[in-house]
Amino acid sequence: MDLKKLIAEFDSSVGLEQTSAMDGVWKFSADYHVFGVTADDSGENVFLFGEVAAPPPDREEIFRKTVLEANFFGRGTGGAVFALNPETGAYTLVQSERLDRLDPKAFFSFVEKFVNTLALWNGISGEAQASGDADSAPPSGGEDAPPAFASHDFMQV
Repeated sequence: MDLKKLIAEFDSSVGLEQTSAMDGVWKFSADYHVFGVTADDSGENVFLFGEVAAPPPDREEIFRKTVLEANFFGRGTGGAVFALNPETGAYTLVQSERLDRLDPKAFFSFVEKFVNTLALWNGISGEAQASGDADSAPPSGGEDAPPAFASHDFMQV
C-alpha cells in the first residue's frame, strides 16, 4: 500500500476530511502535539516527526544529556530518535518504518505510539520549563536528577 492510501485510511479512521500534503509532508495535531508524516525519496520508508519544545537555557545541558541517554538503543524514545534540526535548532523526534510493513491498522498503531512518545517528551520539557520558572538556579551537584526529569523511568543524570 502506498503512503497516500495509508493517509486516506488514517484520515477516515480518525474522522478527518482528506488531509493534503504540502511539499510531500502531511501535518497532523493530536492533543496539541503537531507531527508530520513523509516518505523518503525512494518511497520505501515512511517517517513520522515532531518537535519537542526546548527547555529553558539553564536546563538545556541536563535536558540534552537526558535526550542522548534516552536515544541509547531507543530505551526512552519508543524506538524513535532525537535530532537537532540543523535549520532551526529545534529538538526533533523522528521515527521511520518500511512502508511495505504497514497496513492501515499497523500504520495507525505506528502513529499512536509515536504521538504518545512525542507527548511524553513534550511533558518532560514542559516540566523542565515549569521547574525553571520556579527555580531559576541550575541544579547543584549531587546524584539526584532535577525534578523535571526524575519521574520518567530514565536513567538519572
